[in-house]
Amino acid sequence: MTIVATDDPYALGTFMGAVEPLADSLHRQGVVKALSGLAKPLSQAAEHEVASVVHGFLGLDMIDLLAGGWRTHAALVEAAKSTCAAPGSEEVVALLDHRIRSVHHPTVKVLVDGVSVGTLALDIEVVFDLQGIVAVVRGGRLVAVRAGLCTAKATLAVEQITVASRQGRFDLPGGVRFRRGVVLRHCENPPT
Repeated sequence: MTIVATDDPYALGTFMGAVEPLADSLHRQGVVKALSGLAKPLSQAAEHEVASVVHGFLGLDMIDLLAGGWRTHAALVEAAKSTCAAPGSEEVVALLDHRIRSVHHPTVKVLVDGVSVGTLALDIEVVFDLQGIVAVVRGGRLVAVRAGLCTAKATLAVEQITVASRQGRFDLPGGVRFRRGVVLRHCENPPT
């Protein structure tokens, strides 16, 4: 999974918008304090540090999340098989409306003076609803997406408490080119 700077245009954190109030949200929900039973000053410091770590998880690359879902799409896998069998060929695949769901469950271990006071469970879910996607497959790889509409819903929960959520359009900029292509099938004679 690719991690990019959280201000990268395709970072999950960019899509979700300003997540700076994350520490405030954690404080309001009492997530860190309930876990650790820390005194107020220590709890606030822990909330800030946990928010910083959680913010780092929002560097997931949304294009990479989409590509992960496309790796198993039947029409793309079939096109990959065909382009492996005919080196130098290209297939343009119009995909039916479909949904890709990407779920991640990282954890954050909270330490105070080197002593573990607990572990926070995170849930990151991104759901893409795609329409009119036109994909290009060459040499067993997804090399480009030429058209299509994409809406996304992203949710971040800490200890099953939603602390950030956003739904909106996720632009596939006039076509997405994958530098090395997304491997759908390994060909015996891969393209150079």
